[in-house]
Amino acid sequence: MLRLIPFILFCGAIWYSSSQTYEQQSLIPILDRITSLELFRDQFSWVQFSYAGSIVSIDERGYAGFVEFFIRKGAHLGFFFMIGLFLSSFLHYLYPKLLISITATFLFIVFFAALDEYRQYLTGGRTPLIQDVMLDTTGGVLAIVVYFLYRTMLKRN
Repeated sequence: MLRLIPFILFCGAIWYSSSQTYEQQSLIPILDRITSLELFRDQFSWVQFSYAGSIVSIDERGYAGFVEFFIRKGAHLGFFFMIGLFLSSFLHYLYPKLLISITATFLFIVFFAALDEYRQYLTGGRTPLIQDVMLDTTGGVLAIVVYFLYRTMLKRN
C-alpha cells in the first residue's frame, strides 16, 4: 500500500489539474508579485525557442509567463516521474519479473499522458499538446530507468 497510495495521489492531482481551465490554474498573478524585480531577466533574455508552434521567450510571454512555462513543464516531468517510480515499484512488488513491471509502467504512462491531454481537450481554455504527452512520457521513462538501475544494483550486492 505504501507504493500504491502515492501513485494514486499523483494520478489524482494530474486528473484534477487537467479538469481546470488555464485561468483557474495560472501562476502568472502570483509570479508577477514574486518576480516583480525580474532579477534574472538579463541572464535569460537571450533564451528563445519554439514549443508546440509558439515562441517561448521573455519578450513573447513576459517575465512571469516565461517563468511559468518552465514551472508547468517541470511539473509535467516531475509528476510523471513520480507516477512512473511508484507504479514501477508497486508492479514489481506484485510481479517480481522486472521486465513485466517496467513494460506495464511504460504502457500506463503513455496511456495516462494521452488521456490527460484528451481531458484538457474537453476542458475549456486548455490546449492539448502531443509535446506534453512526450514530456510526460519522458518523465515516466526517466523514473523507469532509475528504478531499473536501482533494482539491478540491488541484485549485484
